[in-house]
Amino acid sequence: MNKKSKIWEMIKSDILIIGGGFGGLWAAVRAAECGASVTLVDKSFAGKSGHSYFAGGAMVVLLPEDDPDKALMDIVLGNEWLVDQDMALSVLQGSFQRLKDLESFGIPFRKQKGRYQWTKARGTQYLKNLWPEHATAADEVTLLRKIALSRDVRIVDHVYVYDLITSMDGSIAGAVGIGSKTAKNVLLKADSVVVATNSGGFRGHHLACELQGTGPFMAYDAGARIKNPEFHYINIRPAKHEIEGSGIMPAIGVRWKNGLDEPFMEKYDPELKDRATVMKIVVSATKEAMKGNGPITMDVESMTEEQRERFRILQVSHGWMPILFEKCRREEGYDPLENNIEWQPAYESNKLGIWADIDCKTHVKGLYAAGMARTLGVNPFTGWSIAACTWSGYTAGENAALNREAAGNRWLDQTSLAAKQTLFFAPLNNKNGSDPDNVVYELQKILFPADVLILMSENGLQNALKKVVDLRDEKMANLSACDTRTLIKAKETQTMVCAAEMTLKAAIMRKETRPNIFYRKDMEHADNKNWLKWIQVTKGNQGEMKFATQDIPFDQYRFKPNF
Repeated sequence: MNKKSKIWEMIKSDILIIGGGFGGLWAAVRAAECGASVTLVDKSFAGKSGHSYFAGGAMVVLLPEDDPDKALMDIVLGNEWLVDQDMALSVLQGSFQRLKDLESFGIPFRKQKGRYQWTKARGTQYLKNLWPEHATAADEVTLLRKIALSRDVRIVDHVYVYDLITSMDGSIAGAVGIGSKTAKNVLLKADSVVVATNSGGFRGHHLACELQGTGPFMAYDAGARIKNPEFHYINIRPAKHEIEGSGIMPAIGVRWKNGLDEPFMEKYDPELKDRATVMKIVVSATKEAMKGNGPITMDVESMTEEQRERFRILQVSHGWMPILFEKCRREEGYDPLENNIEWQPAYESNKLGIWADIDCKTHVKGLYAAGMARTLGVNPFTGWSIAACTWSGYTAGENAALNREAAGNRWLDQTSLAAKQTLFFAPLNNKNGSDPDNVVYELQKILFPADVLILMSENGLQNALKKVVDLRDEKMANLSACDTRTLIKAKETQTMVCAAEMTLKAAIMRKETRPNIFYRKDMEHADNKNWLKWIQVTKGNQGEMKFATQDIPFDQYRFKPNF
């Protein structure tokens, strides 16, 4: 493809859902149940792509006999008081019914003597993870796709949505995309839109990090607020391969050790120790390595056979992980459950998202947010992402369907649509411009050193910001593309550079440390007087980023800090 395609396809429905993971598929199922005509569009193949497909399958569930206050307090403390408590409580209150829905669809969860089996979620004292009996998250989302189709949801695969479209009154009226295989232009008109993409990242080192969620930034361009831009999900993984397990292994007794063969997490978190939150583990491991106490390992050699079998049952009995374990044994000469190997921090995704209320409605008329595109809390407890994406999808789909306003007679803003098309296709005209992959590599070199997004400081953040702004000014207007694939990469690269600028500016603003979610080595204590609040970003009239803070409404929450 060396020129813009003139082939167009028009698709109309009551509700348009962008993204085919847990959030998007639950939104589609619920919106259809509420009587709406529904279109779900995915840039790959809905139900078989994205973070959802690669997850282990554990899901945070509040069982009927559980104490909701204890579970909610786990979430509040793990998020250092910065979580929306109404949202978190709603996730918990709906979790058991969603589990029962999955079971009615054909995904049973593990039981022993009639009672559900569970493990504690990483970084918590009470929160429970329940596990599918003979399935992974891949099986769950694959089944949700089938359920959605059975509800007459129209699923449009392999269409990359690059922008939202508006009507003349400024309300959202759908989206515009391009066929990733056909290069045809696709106009998706709808009364309401649910953005349920990933939140994005910088193509880091961790599983599924290649996935780039442009949804929050399409919403940002349309006038929505971005919340929590300063936070990231930096995970930890083996240096030579990829497995899921840094959450479940410590839950069954495995310990982190440094190069001196010392368990080190009890120095940094005497209470939770090896079950600390992932950010605290990453920061602690980085500190040990910077002291010369590397490499960091997970002490699987001390596991009992009973522990190994429990891990296999919970985490690797199905899906892609057994294949990878066998490849490690065959090609690398070690067994991830038998031999201690080096682990290292691994960037996975950012934690920014679209601000939305308890009904998943944004400030922009006609726009709802679900999945990782919506803010669901900062701390990625094991099993929380599936539970929260499930809740947000179900909630957004229901409210979008029940509160939709007919858009059939609304006039599209043709001038805006034409401008968005022109901007998206511009890289095709830059034959000798910057290659998107090279720009991403330059961005990674700026962001991934340990003293930028892990052991943060004013000096490190300011230096990184200057480099990102220079990269933006020098390369963004001159990105080059020769086909649909690189055209999509160019759009994703623009999103990544925007996200980098936004996150660095917000991290500079937050002058404190909150050990479970945010660490600044130049300000190692929480500043509750000045920073017990949220950061939000809106797009100004001249395209500038406008930052503001919002006080957390503790007067309406169940738990209030006493400091």
